[in-house]
Amino acid sequence: MPDVPNMDDANLALRLYELRREPELRKARKMVGDLLDGASWETVQAVRQYGHKENAHFRQVTSYWEIVCSFVNRGIFHPDVFLDTCGEALYTFSALEPHIAKIRESGSPRFLVQTEKVIADHPAVKERMDAIRAARAQWAAQAAAAAAAKKPAKKPAKKK
Repeated sequence: MPDVPNMDDANLALRLYELRREPELRKARKMVGDLLDGASWETVQAVRQYGHKENAHFRQVTSYWEIVCSFVNRGIFHPDVFLDTCGEALYTFSALEPHIAKIRESGSPRFLVQTEKVIADHPAVKERMDAIRAARAQWAAQAAAAAAAKKPAKKPAKKK
């Protein structure tokens, strides 16, 4: 892989962007945020079943980003251009990250391994992923604090 991106990287980034605009892939990408981000294992497991109405979208969006990451891992697509243009791959990974081990254990041992490798092998990508993880942790803490603030205070026990 050359140290500096070239026109092939630019052209591939533009082509990948064009593919992301395809209507079904747009729906698949939207489904990640609408249904899977913050979802329970039960929800993710249900979506993974072929009979689920969102299963095709699940497979489409995860395989799309795995293909892109495979290009990075094989030296076809420069990691800096990937980082500049494909941040959504990292968002998708972060949305599913809490469930990756279970998905792998339940019959998909290579689930998101290409994305995981890109993150592990490229310091700038790992730095971005760490920032996403930190932001997600902060959002979760804020949501928990807001939920706790909405709970009514416990009433003192009545004296007999």
